[in-house]
Amino acid sequence: MSKRKGLSFDEKKSVLLAAMHNEASFFTLKELENLGKSKGVIPQAVKEVIDALGADGEVQTDKVGSQVFFWALPSQQASALRNKKQRIDAEIEKLQAELERLQAEHATLSSAPLPSEQEAMELRARAIAEGKRCEQLRAQVAAFERCGPGRLAELKRQTVTAKEAANRWADNICAIRSLFIRERRGEVTTAQFNETF
Repeated sequence: MSKRKGLSFDEKKSVLLAAMHNEASFFTLKELENLGKSKGVIPQAVKEVIDALGADGEVQTDKVGSQVFFWALPSQQASALRNKKQRIDAEIEKLQAELERLQAEHATLSSAPLPSEQEAMELRARAIAEGKRCEQLRAQVAAFERCGPGRLAELKRQTVTAKEAANRWADNICAIRSLFIRERRGEVTTAQFNETF
């Protein structure tokens, strides 16, 4: 005995969409599972199929209260196709106008005389001069960035870190001095210790 082969995902989509078009009604997910089961689509796959149909724009969904309703009407599909055709026609007109504008510009540029050798040399010299000026401006920008807000913020952060380190070393030296004077009581005074170090 051969086992009955299940439907592919695309077949499930087309079967469920055709069933919704035939009914021309609004459905909850539970009703769609029952409808799918009667058409050979397993209830576990209905949610995934409906999500895919919704992503394709073939099934509409709306939440009313705590219920989520799904629908796909044949007239809705025709309306969506009409809207898509109108959008495409408008885009074609826009692209045709752009094409005509570019062709006119091409005709104007191709009929214009080519620059003379002297003009070409002047344009090259001007381009070289502008390139040098651009490099100078980039160098100035780099110099300004060394003194910019980011650099100043970094210097402030480094200053705070250095101050904390200096205070830590001052505390360490005071602690060592106190310890040294306590251990050498009578031999060395604080003034003698400070003169030495």
